[in-house]
Amino acid sequence: MPRLPRPWLYAAQTGLLAAAYWASAKLSLLLAIPPGYAAAIWPASGIALAGLLVFGTRAWPGIWIGSLAANLPVEASIPASMLIATGSSLQAAVAAALVRRLIGIPYRFESPDQVVKFVAAAALCSAIAPTFALVPLVAAHSLSPSELFRNWWTWWQGDACGMLLAAPLVLSWSVRGSVSWTARKVLEAALLGALLLMVAEFAFAGDLGRTFIVVPLIVWVAFRFGQREVTTATAAICAVAIWNTLQREIGPFAGHSLNEVLLLLLLFVSTMVFTGLILSAVLWQLERAMLAARRRAEGMLVESERRFRLMVESVVDYAIFMLDAEGRVTSWNAGAQRILGYQADEIVGERLARLYPQEDIALGKPQRELEVASAEGRFEDEGWRERKDGSAFRAHVVVTAVRDDDGRLLGFAKVTRDLTERTRVEAEMIRARVAAEKASEAKSQFLANMSHELRTPLNSLLILARLLADNPGGNLNPKQVQFAQTIYASGMDLLSLINDLLDLAKIESGAITSVDIAAARLDELAAELERGFRQVAQDKGLQFAIVIDPAAPATIRTDMPRVKQVLKNLLANAFKFTKKGGVTLRIVPDAPGWIAFAVTDSGIGIAQDKQQVIFEAFQQADGTTSRHYGGTGLGLSISRELTRLLGGEIRLVSHEGRGSTFTLRLPLAPP
Repeated sequence: MPRLPRPWLYAAQTGLLAAAYWASAKLSLLLAIPPGYAAAIWPASGIALAGLLVFGTRAWPGIWIGSLAANLPVEASIPASMLIATGSSLQAAVAAALVRRLIGIPYRFESPDQVVKFVAAAALCSAIAPTFALVPLVAAHSLSPSELFRNWWTWWQGDACGMLLAAPLVLSWSVRGSVSWTARKVLEAALLGALLLMVAEFAFAGDLGRTFIVVPLIVWVAFRFGQREVTTATAAICAVAIWNTLQREIGPFAGHSLNEVLLLLLLFVSTMVFTGLILSAVLWQLERAMLAARRRAEGMLVESERRFRLMVESVVDYAIFMLDAEGRVTSWNAGAQRILGYQADEIVGERLARLYPQEDIALGKPQRELEVASAEGRFEDEGWRERKDGSAFRAHVVVTAVRDDDGRLLGFAKVTRDLTERTRVEAEMIRARVAAEKASEAKSQFLANMSHELRTPLNSLLILARLLADNPGGNLNPKQVQFAQTIYASGMDLLSLINDLLDLAKIESGAITSVDIAAARLDELAAELERGFRQVAQDKGLQFAIVIDPAAPATIRTDMPRVKQVLKNLLANAFKFTKKGGVTLRIVPDAPGWIAFAVTDSGIGIAQDKQQVIFEAFQQADGTTSRHYGGTGLGLSISRELTRLLGGEIRLVSHEGRGSTFTLRLPLAPP
């Protein structure tokens, strides 16, 4: 259908608005209150507001013409009718501008906030037309101030109720509704409409207690239908209320003074309109939020599926593909193409058996995998598979059954990993480990042999050097005796190094794998250590003490020679690195079933970052230690390994420049 030219369209809109205003005004004047042109409800004001919202403010002449035509027969005065028409037009224009500014064009109220703003705008702007109408009213009639106010109030109430009722009704019917009208929905609407009219008639033919029995029906309409149906139901209920109250003079509002009747009608109409619009707006807002949430969820699901598909398709280290419930390939990723050699168009639609050697097919292996996955949910296997070119490769395979929410089998997801590279790396690692073990064994054997071979001639040299240093015949001068003593001392250092190397070689080669557990007395251990280190302490001018806690047991079960070797090493180190102060060995009970041997010195201490390094073979706290204090860096490493054999541990607490405490913790009765 061709559109009308703009001038003709404007003329048609203006004429339609004028006719609608005039018709509704003539109907309302049937309920007019003397002197004849104010009614309790004035739907024309709502039609005027809706018309200017839909057609634009430029259609205001239609309101002016319609109002003039409706009021001229009543007033019989052209100036008075023109003034009333001007007030009505201005009122509609101001209300339309305010509503459009606050909420736009409310074809459908989308939130309770919009409803509140609309009601406030209607109540405020409805005062314009009554104020204009006071001028001809005063000029034509002799009325007291109270009568003037009553007419003004009646006019304001009529315009306000008209805007609240008619404007949302016209606006909601000027666009397509939100209800899908099925046969069942039409039947429900017909039954609801009949019930609503009967309940409204019952409510307004009785006392005040029946008035709000119509509210549940408004709630029903709001929940089951749209805002258009809510405004229609509200208008119907209010029409019944006004007709019974003003024309039939029955119902809960009848029997009062005119002002009270008007006030009660205003409250009722406002309450019904406000309740219906608020409910429908809240439900519409909730529906939109749920729809938006559903769309977001669907969008997120689609995006998630897209990303997952891209991820699967881009994986090249694993063959990932889907099978239908019959075992036919339905998807094929890049990893499957790389590992198995088939392009997607070559394999999609083929059965799983195509990927297996003939001997596996003959044994029914592909079908058995799917049967196990279907029954147990998952099948896992490692074995040989066949590529497109016929070459075999070692593979790790996982088949997972895919089911819907009802448990119906949709198909299978299969992930295949090529183990060829892993198998090769594992073989190389095994060969490297074997070679390293052989090299370590050869090194340990070499150290053990060298230690044995070096100790025999070294012992002879030490004996001869000792004899020369003692100079029993007095044949050597003091200088020669000093040389002999130096040879002996150096030889003893070398013997200590050889013994340490021999112990380390035995530990690393596994020659020391067991200990000789026996009962040993702690006081005897303390006495032996006292004898061994008392002279060292006196020579260096250091204090030395061994303290046994009274709560410590008299005996423990352990390999005492190994314990002595560890404690002698810890005490020797304490004396070596202490210039002043003293060294103390405390033997105290530790946790239940344990005993601790704590060697504390006031020596140079150990830096925090070196406290783990010193327990490694050939490692000392720094490069200058060996030059200042001597040593090979083997003692603590050997002590740690011997302590592990005894089932214990060595702990260290040290502060650089303030000394150290090495604590040997041993079980009282190791297994």
